[in-house]
Amino acid sequence: MVIQQPGNLIPPPRPLPSSTSARRWGARWIDWLVPWLVTSPLWFLTAEQIQTEATKHGFTLAGKGLFKTVFGEWGGLGDAAGDEVADLWGDVVLLIALTLTVQVVLILVYEVLLVRAWGRTLGKAAFTLTVRRADGGRLTLGQICARSALTVLVPGIGWVLLIAAILQFSVLLGLAGTALLIFSAVECGLLRMSPDGKTSWHDRKIGSVVVSKTWTEQLRQAREFQQRALDGGMTFARQAWEAPQVQQFSQQAQATFQQMRERGRQAIRLDDEQNRGP
Repeated sequence: MVIQQPGNLIPPPRPLPSSTSARRWGARWIDWLVPWLVTSPLWFLTAEQIQTEATKHGFTLAGKGLFKTVFGEWGGLGDAAGDEVADLWGDVVLLIALTLTVQVVLILVYEVLLVRAWGRTLGKAAFTLTVRRADGGRLTLGQICARSALTVLVPGIGWVLLIAAILQFSVLLGLAGTALLIFSAVECGLLRMSPDGKTSWHDRKIGSVVVSKTWTEQLRQAREFQQRALDGGMTFARQAWEAPQVQQFSQQAQATFQQMRERGRQAIRLDDEQNRGP
């Protein structure tokens, strides 16, 4: 439908797309929470390592205390205990920060793999969202890694630094973590309307968009993904079976089986001849 004006045909204004901000934030919370829960057993290893470090520092402190007691250095006992406690707490903070960093990296890998294979994460699938290029094609691996670095790695490392700063009472770490979190919040909040919905700064720089998909489209794409996975598995199995080493092994196995069957027949024939007697 167009608006008729003298000498001109003016198309009607294009309707603005519906906002996906709330759905994108909901999807992001799911994509943080699910991998975080899955990787939570890492904290059992961290707790065991902290216990080991505490035992080691305890033995060290006991040795220093005995040495100072023997030589009458009573005034140094408090300083030695303070130093060991400080060293132990530094090791504890370092282990906590390393564990958090590993979890952030695993969340990054989770997002890269799912977006590369499926075009969406579990959170985006739950909110019927998908990630693609602005021209409608699939994102390249480099684009996905760059996008995930901005959306996962930057805020994740920011939280790690902020938690470490709180535990270590470090102003420098606190400022660095706060700066990363503010940068992440601002760049995600710099939304601009486009024909495909609201795009963030990282989407505009990388050339990606997050668009809504109906459940019917998601089911169709899930079936296509399943079919691609099945076809890829069948192709891999066929290529593996046609490999020269596999074929050689198969022929050797068939020859060995044939020899065993012939030997079995000969043994049965000899047994029958012996049973018949002269």
